[in-house]
Amino acid sequence: MNLEQLPNELLLELFEYMNSVHLLRAFSHLNFRFDNLLLVHFQTHGLDFRSISKDDFDIICRLNLPTMIEQIIALRLSYDDDTPHQIDLFFFQGFTLNRFIHLQILSIYHIYSNELLKKIVGQCRHLLHLHRLDFIKCTFKYHRKTLHNVLNSIWHLLKLKSCHLDWYILYNDRFPIARYRSKSIEYLSTKHIKLNITELIRLFRSTTNLRYLDIYVYYSSNNKLFLSPIFSLVSLKLHIFQSDTILRNLIKNLPNLIYLTIISEHINFDGYQWEEIIVSYLSQLKQFRFQMYYNIDHSNDEHFDIDRILLSYQTPFWLIERKTFVRIQWNTKDQHTSLFVYTLPYYFDFFAIYCRNFSTRMKSTCSSETDYQSYDRVIKLNYYYSPLNNSFLSNILFHNIQHLNLTLPFGDQFFSILPYFDRIISLTVSDDSESDSTIVFHQLQTLLDRMINLYSLTIGGWHSSMVQEIPFYIRNKSIRQLDLQHSHYPSRDRCFNQQQCIAFLRSTFAGQCQVLSIVLDHRKYIFDLIEHMPNLHALKVECELDQSNNDEPNTNELGQWMVSNFSPFFVEDVSRNEMIRLWIR
Repeated sequence: MNLEQLPNELLLELFEYMNSVHLLRAFSHLNFRFDNLLLVHFQTHGLDFRSISKDDFDIICRLNLPTMIEQIIALRLSYDDDTPHQIDLFFFQGFTLNRFIHLQILSIYHIYSNELLKKIVGQCRHLLHLHRLDFIKCTFKYHRKTLHNVLNSIWHLLKLKSCHLDWYILYNDRFPIARYRSKSIEYLSTKHIKLNITELIRLFRSTTNLRYLDIYVYYSSNNKLFLSPIFSLVSLKLHIFQSDTILRNLIKNLPNLIYLTIISEHINFDGYQWEEIIVSYLSQLKQFRFQMYYNIDHSNDEHFDIDRILLSYQTPFWLIERKTFVRIQWNTKDQHTSLFVYTLPYYFDFFAIYCRNFSTRMKSTCSSETDYQSYDRVIKLNYYYSPLNNSFLSNILFHNIQHLNLTLPFGDQFFSILPYFDRIISLTVSDDSESDSTIVFHQLQTLLDRMINLYSLTIGGWHSSMVQEIPFYIRNKSIRQLDLQHSHYPSRDRCFNQQQCIAFLRSTFAGQCQVLSIVLDHRKYIFDLIEHMPNLHALKVECELDQSNNDEPNTNELGQWMVSNFSPFFVEDVSRNEMIRLWIR
C-alpha cells in the first residue's frame, strides 16, 4: 500500500508507534504534506535524543530542528555513555533552550558537570510554558553556593508544576534548600538526596503547595518537630533510614494523605504499630504499601518470634478493612536475624535476592503461600544466591524482568523463578571468587543464548579468568553495548594490550558492537578500535597511568586528531583525565 493514499488521521496515528528520531529520518523532506504532518505531530509529542547515533543527531540538528524548534513541547537530552558530549554538541551547534518557545517538558539525563547544570537551569528561565523539569541519574560535586543558586532558579520558575531531581551529590550529604518559595510546584522527587528533619521542614516551607513527594530522609540527632500540619500533600513515597521518631512526627502532620509508600531501614514497626498510626493520623488514607528491612539481635530480644510479627498483621484492620496481606522473608545467622517485610501484591519495581551459606525462609498472612507469587511489577532483579536449592525460591515468579544483575554460578531454581528471558534487555554479570570457571562460562553462554533481546552486557566483579576472553562467548546478535570496565581498579587486570586488542577486533562481536567501555594499556589502540569496528557509535576508554613508551602518540597528537575528526571539546577528556569518552558516528 502507498502511504500517501492514507488520510492524514491514519498517518498521524501511525506516527504514534514510532520514536521521534526514526520518524524524522523516515518521513522528513519527502514532500510538503509529510513535513506538515510532522509539524502537527510534534505540537503534541516530544523529541527524544537518548541513544541516538551521532550521525542521526547531526542530521536532525542540521535539517529538521531549525524548522520545527518552535513546535517542540518536550525535549530529552542525554550525556550517557552511548551519547557522550551530546549536550555540549547541542549548544556548540548554536541551539539554546530559549529558542524552544513552546517547550513544556525538559528531561536531562546523565550529566556530571556543575557548570552544565548551571547553564541548563539558567536558560530555563526563558521557557514561559515549562511545567515539568527532570534531571535523571545525574551526579554533581558538592558546591553549596552553586547548588543553592541552581535550586533558587528552579524554584523561581513560575509555571513549574513537576520537578524530578534524581541527583547524586558527591562528598556531602547536605542538600541546600531553595530560599525562594514556589507556589507552583506540586510534584517533587529528590529520592537520592538525603534530607534530615530540619531540611525537610525547610523544604515544606519553600514548596507550599506540594501534593506529591518522593524523598529520602535519614537519621539525625535533631528531633525538631513540625510546627503545623502539611494540608496539601496527598501522596508520599518515603525512603527513611533508622529514625522512627521522625517517621511518626512526619506522618501525624499529613492529615490529607491518600497514598503512602514506605521504604524503611532499621525501623521495626509491627502491624499493631502501623495500625495505631494509620487510625490515629491518616483518616483519608486509601493506599498503603511498604517494605521494611531490619535486623534482630537475639541477645537483646529473647522473645523474637516470626509468628508473633505475622499475627500483628492478621487483625480485622488488615485483613477485612484494608484487605492487605504481608509477607516476611528472613534468615538467621548466629545471634542475628535479618528480616524483609513487605505488603502484597508486591508493588515495587526492584527486588534483590542475596543469600549465601544460610537458608532464607518465607511466610505470609495469605491463606496459601502460593498466593501473590507473581511479582509482575518487578523489572529490575539483583540475584546473588548460593547454588544450593532452597524452598524459599519456589514461591516467587518474575515474569517481566528487563534488567538483571546476576552472580554466577546459580542453582537450578534460578530458571524456575525466571520463566521468560526474552524480556531482558540489560545484564550485569559477576562471578563468585570460589567458583569453577568451567561452570561459570557454561552458565554465561547458556544465559546469553536464552536472552534473545539482550541489548547491554556489563561485566561486574570477575575472577574466573581474564575478562579479555569474554567477547568470544558472545554469539547473541542482539547485544550492541558491552561494558568491560565496570569494576576496574588498579589491582584487577582488565587491561587490553596490543595482542588482546587485535584478537578482540577479529571477534564476531566487534563487528556488531555499537557502544564499548574498555580498559587499554595504551591510548594509541583507540585508533584501531574506531577504524576496525564499523558499527561503533560511542567509545569509553580508561587508560592505564603508565604511558612511558616512546612509540605512543603524545597528548597533543591525539588531541589534534580528536579536533579534526570530532569537536573541540573532546580534547578536554584527553588532556585532563585518564577517561576518554567519544561519540563517533
